[in-house]
Amino acid sequence: MEVRVAVPLRDFYNGRDTEFTVEKQAICSECEGTGSADGQVDTCDVCGGRGMRIQRQQLAPGLFQQVQTMCDACSGKGKKIKHACPVCHGSRVVREPETHELHVERGMPRGVRITYENEADESPDWVAGDLIVHLVEADPQLGTEEHEKTDGTFFRRRGKDLFWREVLSLREAWMGDWKRNITHLDGHVVQLSRKRGEVVQPNAVEVIEGQGMPIWHQQLPEGVDEAYGALHVEYVVVLPDQMDKSMEKDFWSIWDKWRKKKGVDLLKDSGRPTPHDEL
Repeated sequence: MEVRVAVPLRDFYNGRDTEFTVEKQAICSECEGTGSADGQVDTCDVCGGRGMRIQRQQLAPGLFQQVQTMCDACSGKGKKIKHACPVCHGSRVVREPETHELHVERGMPRGVRITYENEADESPDWVAGDLIVHLVEADPQLGTEEHEKTDGTFFRRRGKDLFWREVLSLREAWMGDWKRNITHLDGHVVQLSRKRGEVVQPNAVEVIEGQGMPIWHQQLPEGVDEAYGALHVEYVVVLPDQMDKSMEKDFWSIWDKWRKKKGVDLLKDSGRPTPHDEL
């Protein structure tokens, strides 16, 4: 029996002891798996408790065939009950929810399998199999608790690395002189910044080592107690869609002045033919 349990990225990062509930087939506790209200179970008088009947059929004069079929008197169970259990109605099993404890270890990979021995569907006729839990990552949601309102809630995970997208204005990307504080999944702060004059190109990616996912203890190299992946920060530059007339005039004047003095003629350097108006 296999089930999927979704936990937030925060639990994969910090580790957590929690619970989950599954619905499974269980032996009826009212009749203790007998199916009888009074506990009396009789052997089927038709099949003798075998659950099968052998029927003899004549195919031709002197030619017979024996066919084994399920006993219709006891439905192949070999037993009969006179007073069915009011809870399971004689089926001996019921469907009911069952709660299990779940230990999420720090750095566990998505899709890891956790086995609970003999916790699958039960029946009086067989030994219960294993319950296999597949841990998957839940979709990010901004919760109501303080620890659920961190920037890290919306990190994206790929293996041991985490990914974040930071938005900058044109002034910040071009002129620098800015700071950002990102609250990580465990509450500590990762600071992003640029000094004045440091330019950030659109879609540039900054890799911050040691700020990714903790590596699961089963995947650590021998002799290493703790290690982390990297945090990849992609910068998105937002350009203004409109500009005040006087500001546009000032910017144009400044850029045109410096373009003529030190600027690069991209068209000329590209080697492409100069565009001209067609007659």
